[in-house]
Amino acid sequence: MLNNKNANTVVVLDFETTGLSPNMGDRGIEIGAVLVENGKITDRFQKLMNPNFRINSFIEDYTGITNAMVKGAQSCSKVMKEFAE
Repeated sequence: MLNNKNANTVVVLDFETTGLSPNMGDRGIEIGAVLVENGKITDRFQKLMNPNFRINSFIEDYTGITNAMVKGAQSCSKVMKEFAE
């Protein structure tokens, strides 16, 4: 149960992915998040993630995230560990 201090706190997340089927190999390619406390943004997090395979042209066009952009990015697991901290 939330106490009063946390009652007005929320994290808003946005993920971009290579598709909607993780069981079929789809992976995250970007995470964006903001921490909102009492109606004000107090922290932000945004990182690209390398899915370790080629992003198809449909996803590149849909998300605006290209293979060149994720080439040097960290893996999803590393980025998610950083986000969790």
